[in-house]
Amino acid sequence: MGEHRSFENYTYMAGIMFKTLGYDLMDSPRPRWQKILMRGYFILCMVSNFYEASMVTLRLIQWDSVEGSASKIMRQALQFFYMFSAQAKFVTFMIYRKHLRVLCNNLKDVYPHEEQCQKKYDVNTFYLSRTPRYIVYFYYALMLLMALGPLFQSCIMYLIGFGKAEFSYLRIYPTRLGFDSENPFGYVVTYVIDLTYSQFIVNVSLGTDLWMMCTTSQISMHFAYLAKVLSSHIPNRKREREDCDFLVNLVKKHQLMLRYHEDVNTVFGLLLASNLFTTASLLCCTAYYTVVQGFNMEGISYMMLFVSVTAQFYMVSLHGQMLQDWSTNVALAAYEHKWYEGSLRYKKEILFIMAQAQRPAEISAKGIIIISLETFKTLIRITYQFFMVIRQTVEK
Repeated sequence: MGEHRSFENYTYMAGIMFKTLGYDLMDSPRPRWQKILMRGYFILCMVSNFYEASMVTLRLIQWDSVEGSASKIMRQALQFFYMFSAQAKFVTFMIYRKHLRVLCNNLKDVYPHEEQCQKKYDVNTFYLSRTPRYIVYFYYALMLLMALGPLFQSCIMYLIGFGKAEFSYLRIYPTRLGFDSENPFGYVVTYVIDLTYSQFIVNVSLGTDLWMMCTTSQISMHFAYLAKVLSSHIPNRKREREDCDFLVNLVKKHQLMLRYHEDVNTVFGLLLASNLFTTASLLCCTAYYTVVQGFNMEGISYMMLFVSVTAQFYMVSLHGQMLQDWSTNVALAAYEHKWYEGSLRYKKEILFIMAQAQRPAEISAKGIIIISLETFKTLIRITYQFFMVIRQTVEK
């Protein structure tokens, strides 16, 4: 079966997304010089993000820069929604970072650290599966390709011309900045800003979702363990006290997981609410821009981006669905185990668990909508409908 996953394995991918930006949520001990370097790079990413995000917004407001071209409008809108999604996630993450840190420490305290306990909890089953991991790898590889592609293309075109051709100064984003980037020094500065800005929005977009997934998967793991323990328990009228003590401990653990579930909703509720709107808008703009561009390098790259963004929201929806399913399994285990062999007091107390676990633990986007696979289907359907409306409107 292989080595069992530790708590650090669960949080590694989520943590590394922010550590590579220079921010460590868990504030792990490290040498002072590393902290200074990380803080400096985080400030650089923040400055690049603030500057480029403001320029994207400014160019969108200056309608004359995109007026008359459906392709330019969609590309500018695509950049804006992608930027806005990352900004909303980052602001929400920073507001609730202390709550998230406390939640992670609480989950670490109840995580099974002994190998025998890890086997009982079946920790590997709830670790990020291969499909989500491949989605993350594909998404990040695509972003790297789109980020470094213009630089390589400019260099290759210049080298093929053996120095006779002018350097193209191609960029990651077409957004015009507040200074000239058509010279060597300006191009280097611009590309550094573009790269750090691109890394910022990609890492924030993935990192916040990964934090949500790693916390919900651990809560799902505890729900599954409670259901397994309850279903295998055989009460006996002669052991009334032991049976009732068993139920008391199980109820306490179940209530603790429900509190942690509420903490997840507190931390990620606002983030998911904004994510629903921006993801739908992003998918719609990406789909239309891909159709407009046709079968060329840029069109293919944006088609791959559409697939990546769709897969990313699918991962979030899948973990929301898993939490619902495993939490209701506790009630199912209470119904199906041999409760009728217990004492009268045991039968009365098992009713409390049935009532408490009957309502599934749900990840809610601030009460607007429940995050589940049904939400994913609805999002895709609405995106397609909006895409058709925009396509018909623009083509008139």
